[in-house]
Amino acid sequence: MKAWDEFYSMEKGKSSCVNCGTELQGTFCHSCGEKQIDQKDKSLIHFLEEFVASVFFADGKFFKTIKLSITKPGELTRSFVAGIRKKYLSPLQLFFFANLIYFIFPVISTFNTTLDVQMYQLPYSSSVRPVVEQYLEIRQVDPDVFKVEYERASNANGKLLLIVLVVLQGLFLKLLFLRKKKLYLIDFFAGSAYFYGFYTLFILVLFPTLFNWFSSLFSFGLASSINELSLSIIFMLIIIGYMFTMLKRAYDTSNKGALWRGILLGIFIIPSFIIYRYILFWVTFWTVT
Repeated sequence: MKAWDEFYSMEKGKSSCVNCGTELQGTFCHSCGEKQIDQKDKSLIHFLEEFVASVFFADGKFFKTIKLSITKPGELTRSFVAGIRKKYLSPLQLFFFANLIYFIFPVISTFNTTLDVQMYQLPYSSSVRPVVEQYLEIRQVDPDVFKVEYERASNANGKLLLIVLVVLQGLFLKLLFLRKKKLYLIDFFAGSAYFYGFYTLFILVLFPTLFNWFSSLFSFGLASSINELSLSIIFMLIIIGYMFTMLKRAYDTSNKGALWRGILLGIFIIPSFIIYRYILFWVTFWTVT
């Protein structure tokens, strides 16, 4: 114990940063940000506190980011463009967190594209179906076995390839704001990532969960009368409305400019999802063959 006490005393009494050697003027090094370690920092309780903070975002960034993404669409992107980065989760942090939640609770199979959907239900299905059929015939592979392997790989690849959606929408946003020279491509990628974070968390997870819950409570009420087409229309209106507010606030756009761009972005989600699924098919097919 005496040896450890001497160690802690020596550590606490240091006047220079243990990481870069800069003379300390406080608890944290003003050069590299390293914290001067004292005895309580090496306690088990402090270790657990840091673990909870890292998992549950105890610094408040997470809750601030989620709140703004709902109450003030575009504010996160506006702050990013203005250079305010420390107050909120970064665009990619929110995006990947949202997709982690989605893959844990896949209420709607938007990103989890089965082999049957790829082969029979998409605009390009007629071009990929012969590829699969020819492979099964030549290699004498059991279709059921291949389907299981394909969908397992597709689920894993889908998580990685979701960034394709952010890139596609970011490029389309840049095209829509081509005359705004002060805005950079990264500003549009940020807006795209923040949007897809909101879209995934609330439109693909929270809203369907609440809808299913109400459907179970009111079996003969309004919820049971809403079909898939009605839900699609509702989702599209929410997306366009969200886009309108986001574009207006984030990129300082007029009502008219935000409206027509919001409508185009809402429509663009359909082809971007088709492109994403097409890329997902080939990456997965090459992975399992």
